[in-house]
Amino acid sequence: MTTYYCSDPHAFHGNILKFCRRISFMSDQDRATFLEIEASGGDLGTLRIGEESIARMNRALADNINARVGPGDTLWCLGDWAFGRGSDYRRNARWFRDQIVCRDVRLIWGNHDDRSIRDLFTVTHDQVRIRDGDIAITLNHYPMITWDGQHRGSVAAPNIHLYGHVHALYQREPEANPLRLSDAWAALDVGFDGHDYQVWSIDEVLEVLRPRLLGLETLKRERRQFDPFRGRGEPARPRN
Repeated sequence: MTTYYCSDPHAFHGNILKFCRRISFMSDQDRATFLEIEASGGDLGTLRIGEESIARMNRALADNINARVGPGDTLWCLGDWAFGRGSDYRRNARWFRDQIVCRDVRLIWGNHDDRSIRDLFTVTHDQVRIRDGDIAITLNHYPMITWDGQHRGSVAAPNIHLYGHVHALYQREPEANPLRLSDAWAALDVGFDGHDYQVWSIDEVLEVLRPRLLGLETLKRERRQFDPFRGRGEPARPRN
């Protein structure tokens, strides 16, 4: 059994196709219109995404999940499972859940999720700290500057944070990251938009975060700070 991570599928959300540039799922007509508006600097708000494009996205995301996540595995989704208006919301969320063969799907609540879909998942949390093997992980829909045990993280004993919500913004535009110490920030957006619309394994997560864990080790050593994200230096030494 393996644990996988993802975030922000936004099933049935037409606007996510254009505002997060999910053009690979668009119908030929929607894609052509999108690219024309984009090239001209026009207003993407004028583009109404068609049902064919939305259906393609829903099916492709479900297929991508099922290609890696088996019935006996565990899948954590860090929020924004589905989208809809009124009574359509639960129907959409239910449909998307029914497409996933994994029996153990766990949800971190996102800003587009309604608590009425709680029964679709094994467990739900606003935030939770788990262990995946020897790795301590804090899961939240939103990126956090610090988390429990962050300062203890190292390459040998990772303590990391996984989140969603920002749709790969910090991967596409590193300069947009507000953290001055981002090279030592062992946190990762596991959303579909930053990973070719695939779920993440813990090995893939650590491949990205290992340089940051090393950066955290170096930062602590050079600054003689045991928690540089809170500006705390060495603990006071006992007097002789």
